[in-house]
Parts: sequence; structure tokens; C-alpha cells
Amino acid sequence: MRTTTDKRKSLVKAGRRLIHSKGFNATTLADIAQASGVPLGNVYYYFRTKEELLDAVVHEQEDEFRSRVARFEKAATPQARLLAFLDSVIESRMSITRHGCPVGSLSQEMNKRGGASRARVNRQLVARAQWASAQFREMGRTDAQELGVWLTGSVQGVILMANALNDPAVIERQIGQLKAWVQKF
Repeated sequence: MRTTTDKRKSLVKAGRRLIHSKGFNATTLADIAQASGVPLGNVYYYFRTKEELLDAVVHEQEDEFRSRVARFEKAATPQARLLAFLDSVIESRMSITRHGCPVGSLSQEMNKRGGASRARVNRQLVARAQWASAQFREMGRTDAQELGVWLTGSVQGVILMANALNDPAVIERQIGQLKAWVQKF
């Protein structure tokens, strides 16, 4: 028998997967219950609303990014950290080609929808740009903030185009060009 923690984790995992593939608005709590194997009536024990589940999904995305950053930070130089970040995009190319960036797509959807969750979702993209900016700052760049925003926006654009074209090779080629650009620093 699954524990309360296991059921909650199953709901968040299913919610995360469905929100990424279908979008927040198109995903229902019934969809999440079915995908997680948790009876719909029990979902409300863990999450009173879909927005509460969204907060849990966003929290998990934030934790995952912190974990990824911890791996990137093992690299000796800021340039190597940025390259590791770009490599992680290439590694995820199949999923993000199919469904877009889980963070970028959710940010766009929540910006159109508005509401309280908008700011928390958007902070995830801002955190990525701030992390990239910190790497450029460590390289001595006085335009570090602009470079961090540019890199983050460029990655999001590449993901959007790969999704639109349904072609993971777009990610390989374009992220390859971003890597060549980073290597010039």
C-alpha cells in the first residue's frame, strides 16, 4: 500500500508530466488522478485546488533546477558551467521538441491566464537568467545581466522553434552555435 507521501509524489509527478504535455488549462485534476493512480476523491486531501497542485509542480521544478545548477557548479570555470547548462538542453531535446520547455511553456500560459501563480512560475525563468548572468559576471563582463537574459531567451527561442518544427536536430544545431559563442569568452 502506498503511503501518503508516495501518493502526493505520484500526484505531483503526474501533474508535472501532464501540465508539460497538455498545458495547465487543459489538464484537469481528474486527468492527474487517473495518471497517478490516486482516486479523484483522494486528490483533494493533498491539494484543495489545481492551483495548489501547480504550486507543488513549480516547487519541484525549482528543486530540479537547483539540483542541475549544483551539478553545473562542479565545473571549474563559469564558461564550463554555461556549456554544461547548454549540454543539458541538448540531452533533453526529445522531450522538449515534443512538448516545449516545461518552464517556458508554463510561463507563457500563466502570463496569458494571469492570477497569483503567474509570478512564481515566471521566477523560474528569471532564476535561469540570473544564474547565467552570474556566470558572465564571474568572467568579468560588465554586461553580464544582458548576456544572461540573452542566453536564456535564446535557449527558449531554440526550444520553441524545435517544437514548432518538430525537429530535435534544431536543438543540436542551434545550441551548438550557442556553445561556440560561449567558448569565445
